[in-house]
Amino acid sequence: MKRVIGLSALLIIYATAFVAGIFLFMLFERLGVNVYISILLADAIATVIVWASGVVLRTASAYDPYWSLQTLAIYLCLLFKYQNWHVGTILLLVVISLYSFRLTLNFILGFHSLKYVDWRYKMLKEKTGKFYQVVNLLGICMFPTLVVYAASLPAMAYASTTTFSMLDIIGLSIIILGVLLELIADIQMKKFIKQRTDRSQVLDKGLWRYSRHPNYLGEIAIWFGVALTLIISHFNYWYFIVGAVINLLMFLFISIPMEENHFKGYKPDYEQYKKDTHMLLILPKKK
Repeated sequence: MKRVIGLSALLIIYATAFVAGIFLFMLFERLGVNVYISILLADAIATVIVWASGVVLRTASAYDPYWSLQTLAIYLCLLFKYQNWHVGTILLLVVISLYSFRLTLNFILGFHSLKYVDWRYKMLKEKTGKFYQVVNLLGICMFPTLVVYAASLPAMAYASTTTFSMLDIIGLSIIILGVLLELIADIQMKKFIKQRTDRSQVLDKGLWRYSRHPNYLGEIAIWFGVALTLIISHFNYWYFIVGAVINLLMFLFISIPMEENHFKGYKPDYEQYKKDTHMLLILPKKK
């Protein structure tokens, strides 16, 4: 029952944020605001709505599905705005939908109730005390929104392109490869969690034998794929790759170090695993 109530509450929150985002986007456009700025403002305000809902419900986890739904919602709305349904835009919609579906389904399957809070949020709450809600808004919610917004810019620009080049297949293929990489890594991780006898054990089988973070590698590949889908045949947008680069840096300097420090706290063998295995790239074990 708690699961159903929690998912229903999240559905209402996201429907409200989506409707508000569309209304605000249309309003900003009517005021003559640039389309990319209009999307950014609407996206940021929708994020505030989700954050505020989480504060009311006393959970930072209300934001968790936002990452996977943001790009799909923006891209789909732009396709309807431009009425630009050619082979390329439809194929990009399909692969972005696959990415969004996998992440969102993962969240739904792992969701038990609104009381669940990710260990990262607990750690930040302990460290920031009375300033936690500020960190919650700016760090847990707004920062990822801005990173995904930046990484999604190529998709936004692609939604208005009028031609499809076979070269676009390169970027689309990289996105599919990234989604498959994440899916395989997820399946292997879920199987490991079911079979392990102790929480301190380290997964070093399958993709995880060669890469400590194959799921993050998949995520990084997806956003570079989105960028290349646009840039390869529309090189005048070369600077839009900055979002994929920012996303890469976020994983390298924030997500991965934070996660690995957490693992070392309760996995005695993790330090050796770290020495033997590459951080991201799926390569033979270090000698």
